Amino acid sequence: MTDSVPSIPLFPWFLFGTLLCSHVNCSPSLISISCGVGQSAVLPCMVLSPSSSSPDQLALPPPSDSPYIQWLSMSETVFERMGPEDFQGEGFEGRADVPQEMLQRGNCSLLLGDARLVDSGVYQSYLVVGQTKVKRKVLLQSVDLVVRDYKLKQTVRKGSDLLLELHTPQAQQVVFQKEQHPRWAVVWSRGGVETRSRSSSSSSSRVRQDGERLIFTDIGWEDEGTYRVMDEHGLALSTVMVSVTETTEPTFQKKDFLTGYSAASSLPGPALCLLPLCALLHHFL
Repeated sequence: MTDSVPSIPLFPWFLFGTLLCSHVNCSPSLISISCGVGQSAVLPCMVLSPSSSSPDQLALPPPSDSPYIQWLSMSETVFERMGPEDFQGEGFEGRADVPQEMLQRGNCSLLLGDARLVDSGVYQSYLVVGQTKVKRKVLLQSVDLVVRDYKLKQTVRKGSDLLLELHTPQAQQVVFQKEQHPRWAVVWSRGGVETRSRSSSSSSSRVRQDGERLIFTDIGWEDEGTYRVMDEHGLALSTVMVSVTETTEPTFQKKDFLTGYSAASSLPGPALCLLPLCALLHHFL
């Protein structure tokens, strides 16, 4: 019975894999990269193009013979590409890619968007070579990816607005802990019906979403504390310590006091000494 799978000229890739193992260390050194939650990461991997002139570097076969590139993490498939056909692993849908035009130039780097904390780990890229039913994988590159959360401090003037970055659509909830208080309270949920004030005495909404950030209005002393942006797994994407300060502009009473104090302090030294004597004479007269 004939095989229904269309014939693909894989021999050049089988030969290329054999040459690759003879010219390149098949256990490449581990590259470490890092990025913040919600950012994009590039996991580098190069298979040099035919224009390479170095005798120690291998060239790709002609672009017409589509390479089969595979990226794995913890033995699970992250992304595969063979010509125009690609596959994205579970949890990486819409986020992982090795563009075909980039691959044909010898660049098999994995582009990973909207990085998540659970993405941290070791990734390995392979060139899959061999006949239709008999294949083997040649290790090209190992990359250790570290996805960082955010730890920030923010000072807000009393009565103004607090801007809290969500960083990513992964953010599902924001919890708040008042200073020296063990309890965490939910102050925002994605898709929630309404977000209300943390003050039990007020039922007016004080939080609104603007893109991937939250705006807390009319900040007061009760808003001082720690805010955490959480993902669906209960992991903290960011932790923000917020402190509230009094308005820097002095009040009207303070201005009058400072003005009077300034005028009195501008008198010459002898005049200041006569002030108590004048007050005493006025009392007896």
